[in-house]
Amino acid sequence: MYRIGELAKQTNLSIRTLRYYDEIGLLKPAQVAESGYRYYSEAEIKRLQHISALKELGFTLASIKEMLGSGPGLEAAQWESYLQMELAAIRNERKRLDEMEKLLLNARYAYEMKGEIDPEDIFLFIRALNVTPEMRDRFLTRNFTEQESEIIKGLPDLGDNDERNLAWAKLIRQIRERLHEPPESPESQQLAGEILELAMEWFGHDEQLIEKYWDNIRPEQGEEARVYGMDTDVMDYIDRMIDWYLQHSGEDELNNGGKESN
Repeated sequence: MYRIGELAKQTNLSIRTLRYYDEIGLLKPAQVAESGYRYYSEAEIKRLQHISALKELGFTLASIKEMLGSGPGLEAAQWESYLQMELAAIRNERKRLDEMEKLLLNARYAYEMKGEIDPEDIFLFIRALNVTPEMRDRFLTRNFTEQESEIIKGLPDLGDNDERNLAWAKLIRQIRERLHEPPESPESQQLAGEILELAMEWFGHDEQLIEKYWDNIRPEQGEEARVYGMDTDVMDYIDRMIDWYLQHSGEDELNNGGKESN
């Protein structure tokens, strides 16, 4: 027989835990002396091993008590029922954690873009979680070829832990900070070059697809952004930046070529 303190040392459980198990009827001592000392036999130790094993599988104490209270052996159907319930609970928790991770990643990149977290943006991200893969596929099928759709599916998603998201978020923040500047300013032109470089890389150097995608994500007047951070003001400013960049980069190449030939 083991006193409660000895059992606690042997099982690495606290005396308080063993007393709690006694209180809820999960693990009763084999004997309680007149002095109040609790004593446990090999049978209680074996039951405690069952309790610990079932806890490792994720079962609650209430479930374990019910399972062990069914007698020395559970029917196969009972085991199947308990295990299926636990698996379902784990799947639901994993889904909840995955969605929470996506929300936190969205919030992180939103903060990087705007320097603040707007409550309306959080609700926007929550709505985005409800967009099913089937809905996305219908959008792609309606607007792009199969080959184009595969490229677009490879674009960074703000809900993913993709290092490209951070680079894009920082770039958009710099653009937002310069909306009041002329698009031909040196700083804005440097950003235009960075945007074109990223776009060519992400879209497989397909300029027509870049323009097609750009037109599809442009919001109508008064409509909220279809892609986070890409509202009308930002997209219009990027258009003006890049138009200037493309017009004058060609002139610069001619000028540089002329200098080299002299």
